Amino acid sequence: MENYKGEEIFFNGCAGCAYANHEFSIPCGIAYEKDGFTISQDWELPIEGFYIVSPIRHVEKFEELSADERNKMFDLVDKTIKILRLNNVCDRFEIIFEEKENRHLHVWVMPRHEWMHKVTDEIIDNIGTVLNYAKDNFRNEDIYKRIDEVNNTLKEELNK
Repeated sequence: MENYKGEEIFFNGCAGCAYANHEFSIPCGIAYEKDGFTISQDWELPIEGFYIVSPIRHVEKFEELSADERNKMFDLVDKTIKILRLNNVCDRFEIIFEEKENRHLHVWVMPRHEWMHKVTDEIIDNIGTVLNYAKDNFRNEDIYKRIDEVNNTLKEELNK
């Protein structure tokens, strides 16, 4: 696996567990880590404001979360979106729950940037095309700097 800068990431087993256990890191660091959850810039994709909300413990299915954990997860998604909107990162978002076998359940908080509409009119139907476009076109210092800035803002606001 590569991080969003194209650097190799090495770990054994579940990527979500490895990340939660600090077996690897990403350049901008973790924005939030407490109350059983982490929030981080997407590890692989250089899209400013693209965050992953994930439980620290290994959970594969949504129903494995307790009611309190589900509420906390939704609260963190809500706070993340509000902070990103307030700081003019993006005005619209896609919220995607991903359950995969032998992988951590996580929520994508994916901004709906204007450039995405130039790639395709149907972002969700063509999400692979959008994500590949970002990998192919946004691995540069300007984007990395913006990702760091957004991450620092989110980190400051979430940890108040």
